[in-house]
Amino acid sequence: MANGCGRIGKAVAIMGILLPSSKEFSFQQHMAHILELSPDSIAVEAGDHQISWSTLKAESRAVEALLLKAGVADGAPVGWSACNRPTAIVSFIALIMSGRMVVPLRPSFGSASFADDISVQQLQAVIGDAKDWSDHGARAAAQKVGSAAIEISGPPFASRLLSGLETVGPGLHREITPGFILERLTSGTTGAPKRIPVSQDVLIPSLRSGKGGSDAEPVALKRSPALLFKPFSHAGGLFGLLAALYDARPIVLFEKFNVQEWVEAVKKHRPKAASLVPAMIRMILEAAPSPAALSSLLAIRSGTAALEPEVQAQFEARYGIPILVDYGAAEFIGGLAGWTLKEHQDFAEIKRGSVGRARRDVQLRVVHPETFSKVGIGETGLIEVKSDRYGADWIRTNDLARIDDDGFIFLEGRADDAINRGGFKVLPEEVANILRTHADIADAIVIGRNDTRLGQVPIAVLEFRDSARRPIASELNELIRAKLPAYMVPVLYHWVAELPRTVSLKVDRPALLKLLDQQE
Repeated sequence: MANGCGRIGKAVAIMGILLPSSKEFSFQQHMAHILELSPDSIAVEAGDHQISWSTLKAESRAVEALLLKAGVADGAPVGWSACNRPTAIVSFIALIMSGRMVVPLRPSFGSASFADDISVQQLQAVIGDAKDWSDHGARAAAQKVGSAAIEISGPPFASRLLSGLETVGPGLHREITPGFILERLTSGTTGAPKRIPVSQDVLIPSLRSGKGGSDAEPVALKRSPALLFKPFSHAGGLFGLLAALYDARPIVLFEKFNVQEWVEAVKKHRPKAASLVPAMIRMILEAAPSPAALSSLLAIRSGTAALEPEVQAQFEARYGIPILVDYGAAEFIGGLAGWTLKEHQDFAEIKRGSVGRARRDVQLRVVHPETFSKVGIGETGLIEVKSDRYGADWIRTNDLARIDDDGFIFLEGRADDAINRGGFKVLPEEVANILRTHADIADAIVIGRNDTRLGQVPIAVLEFRDSARRPIASELNELIRAKLPAYMVPVLYHWVAELPRTVSLKVDRPALLKLLDQQE
């Protein structure tokens, strides 16, 4: 290994640092301590590159110096190229250490989206990988709105101010927002992603809640690495990066998810836990790696979309690894509910399909979708959230759920996805979950289409496993009628080789609707 360091995640024989509460301590200070714990240990592995904590510190300081040289105001929001590359980790640390709010931009969506983000966000500066700035559209956008441009390449790393964009130019730049660390993007599965600012007082409790820590605990480098492959432009990917850095955990970085590469990384680094979205779990099941390859994993956390109970049961039976399903609403950073290993041991068989119980610092309740009065145990309604992370008030989500008498939450879709079929409510995810149980269906999504007589009707879009085996509509109708009322049966089935997906592997609804329009 380079620099004479041991295997990634090598134990650090130094005393951990005790952290005070988040009200007295900033993420900036926390990051400064972590960078000093064991400077020569490997912090990031990406392909053939291994990067030490001391290198991250030195290169982030070089980027900080360029921000000052460009005249970027203290605390000003700065655009950050949210790509899964080592350069993004360096620039992310630089922004955290300089106290400037991180504004994710999306080069993974294509050069046009990156340039559009620069134009719309109107920032004093933008930091991007050399690949991001190779497109002239991005440079032109920065010039137009007066953004200084920092290019970082490597490893080995090198950073510079781009010619003609060395200083902050004139423009109506975004206001400085003290106290906010970063913005996070919603998934964008139903349209353009929303930007949600995250403050210090929300972020640190969310990170601590996610790992079950207390307000004051020792910090030392961890042996078990975090395998990061979810896109940093997605909330789950960004939170994974934050959690790894906060927890002083080495990172194994991938630009995107690939089953074979992921399995090889698990075999090599022997992590104790992993985080996978449901689509990835299905892909692993289909690839069928040997149980021995995944034997280091004590648990897998899954969230961002519904995981079918049948898929969970099949995976756990094959690999003996508990899947701990999490719940986090789009309006919040960090998890709101989830499973513990003890709860999985006690309840997994009788509570399949649940996203677990509320986190220790979160209260959840269900209210009627129209009157907003609290409903009874087991009744379906909208989830409301209350936590000191977000203030003293109950905050309403668009997620439909029921909570049983043991406190386990069962999601039933989103209120804004519900289909009103002549006065009868169809919950698309309920129908899709049943369709996914068919052996010839790889995935399914149910959406509403306008109807002159009934207002809306459900249609299903099905991804086939084998184009030669497609069940007929009557067979699928019977499958659904066996478990749901007849009004939930789709009026039409569309077959596709592959459902369009976002970079986080969730179904891309705008792209799906466009695809359906082209077929009609």
